[in-house]
Amino acid sequence: MKKLVLAAALAGVSTLAVANTGYYVQGNVGYSKLEFKDSEFKLKDSGASYGVAVGKKVGDMRYALDYTNFGKIKVSENEERVENFIDTGVNNVTEHYKGEVTTHSLGLSAIYDFAPVSGFTPYAGARLGVNQVKSKDSTVIHYQSESGTRTFSDFDSAKETKVGVGALAGVQYAINPNLAVDAGVEYNYLGKFDGVKGNQYGAKVGLRYSF
Repeated sequence: MKKLVLAAALAGVSTLAVANTGYYVQGNVGYSKLEFKDSEFKLKDSGASYGVAVGKKVGDMRYALDYTNFGKIKVSENEERVENFIDTGVNNVTEHYKGEVTTHSLGLSAIYDFAPVSGFTPYAGARLGVNQVKSKDSTVIHYQSESGTRTFSDFDSAKETKVGVGALAGVQYAINPNLAVDAGVEYNYLGKFDGVKGNQYGAKVGLRYSF
């Protein structure tokens, strides 16, 4: 009986291994450039990004749901100046500012796979994203005069979520029927945050496993 059960289990695993369900999972790492700007303001930085996706292939189309960390923008500034106050006289003022903006996104993509060329399959698609931007900043000011030193600090944080759209393109290469290497580029309009437009540009590589 045990041998029959084991044989049935192995047969089931074998069937799943060769079955083409169309479902897949994918992991990506890459380079991401974030930019927030309006007519008088521009903030940008670049760094690493990563994401995971689950999807299904239907004919030449793929539909995927992804979570992506687009990275962060870091700002650090120091300023020294002299100010004259009525109560304390001349002060040497040192101001330290640190800010950070992180961007996360949940996206739904529709991707078209073109005909393979020498084993490489190019693709292009569109993405609808729900993008969350978190910001935090701190300011520390030191006032130094003959009467002593005074220090003031301020901390602020905010979080906003907006809907945006994007486009992606790339090429994939099948290592075997289940595993493929993917390389691509992307652009995402993140939305407008307090009147400031957010954009993301990126390049990524990843592995996709199909079931």
